[in-house]
Amino acid sequence: MNKTILVNKIEIDKEIIIDLIKQDNYDGAIKLIANRANVKLKTARDIVQMFEEGDIDLFDGKDLFLVDYDEVSLSNSTVRQEPVPSSFLEVEKDKSKGAGSKKGLIIGLAVLVIGFVFLRYVVGFNHIGHHLSELAQVFGKNDEGTAALDADTAARGSSLEPGVTRVADVEDFRPVDTNLLAPEFKSAEIAKIKNAQFDKLIPAKKSPTDEDAQLALIYLTNRRLTDVIIEQKLNIKIGKCYENPKKEGNQHCVSCMILLYNREKKTWQEAPNGENFLDNAYDFYLPEGGDTWEAKSLSMHIPYDYALFKKYEGKD
Repeated sequence: MNKTILVNKIEIDKEIIIDLIKQDNYDGAIKLIANRANVKLKTARDIVQMFEEGDIDLFDGKDLFLVDYDEVSLSNSTVRQEPVPSSFLEVEKDKSKGAGSKKGLIIGLAVLVIGFVFLRYVVGFNHIGHHLSELAQVFGKNDEGTAALDADTAARGSSLEPGVTRVADVEDFRPVDTNLLAPEFKSAEIAKIKNAQFDKLIPAKKSPTDEDAQLALIYLTNRRLTDVIIEQKLNIKIGKCYENPKKEGNQHCVSCMILLYNREKKTWQEAPNGENFLDNAYDFYLPEGGDTWEAKSLSMHIPYDYALFKKYEGKD
């Protein structure tokens, strides 16, 4: 049994994750994996769930970044249904033909119920089409036999060379809440923050409103955010913005943190229920001569906006 797990080619000690889970610090365990291995929160959350269910040792030696978690969940739900031996059926055919029919019907109904529960609570009906398209990319015929990249990596413009299934890690500019990091990682993150020289950042003179940022992210996510806004009663709130010198021909470009505000609970929440397809910060730019802000992946280091989360923290 290995003492470490492999995630996106990064080794992480199992004991650290186990200790955080024992302390009921699930968010800390998830963010530790996400930040350490540069993967999205959904992937990290699936890995933590594997720890909780005791399945993590089954994947020793495998890179958990490449594991299909939907298949793992489905396997865990159905693998315990052992088929009835054919020899037994042959011997007992005359005695229990009627009982065998009932048993087959019960098993069939059980499979349908499990399938429904899996689609409803694990995949989510709204995301079935998305997962099917991902499976088509993975298993579809391809001359180079390359697998589909992780959505976050693809969004950051990483390219895949022929015959290679993963690319070199790109720099992750997303701000990190150091309060949630384990001590062995906290010092490294603080050093990274010091090197970023936040004191030289220039606060933005012109920045998008909450509504501007929300509209920009709706288009950036191909309107996937629309369902979240309507069905889950969530809105985008934007924090303090900083001038980004990488204008790329645009009139304005700023970098800002964002959060999801739950209109019903009157507080912010970390991610949408279901698949997390949002980062916690983005570049927002206003094209020359345009009046509509647009969004793209974050391209420079900015400080974690603790004031933004404090502002939208629920009051008991």
